[in-house]
Amino acid sequence: MRYLLLVTLLVLTGCGKNDAFTAKRIDNSKEQYAAIEERIKPFSVVNIAGATVVAAANALPGEAKYTACGACHGANGGGGVGPALVGQTADYLIGRLNAYRAGETVGSQSNLMWAQAGMLSDTDITDLVEYIETL
Repeated sequence: MRYLLLVTLLVLTGCGKNDAFTAKRIDNSKEQYAAIEERIKPFSVVNIAGATVVAAANALPGEAKYTACGACHGANGGGGVGPALVGQTADYLIGRLNAYRAGETVGSQSNLMWAQAGMLSDTDITDLVEYIETL
């Protein structure tokens, strides 16, 4: 029975045809490769084990802290899974982070923010908001 199923799958998927399982090569131009590299480049590096931040000398303290935020809110704060942060006032952002840190339900995705904000100190929140204002 096993062999019958295997043969049936091979016939249905076209196994044996030269083009069925061959990878297709993508020929991108140098400009396309440069655009891809720009989209995926890190905007800072964090060494979690040693809690050492390696970033530009003129970086704001909140920039390294924002790396976790960028996963949902976008590298430039424009939103994604989470809402856009760019354009919000400092008071609004501080209020929301404090509410999440206190375990309050603010919206439908509050449960995603409770653990994130729960780890932040007042200084962390201030640093994050100052960095977000520069985006």
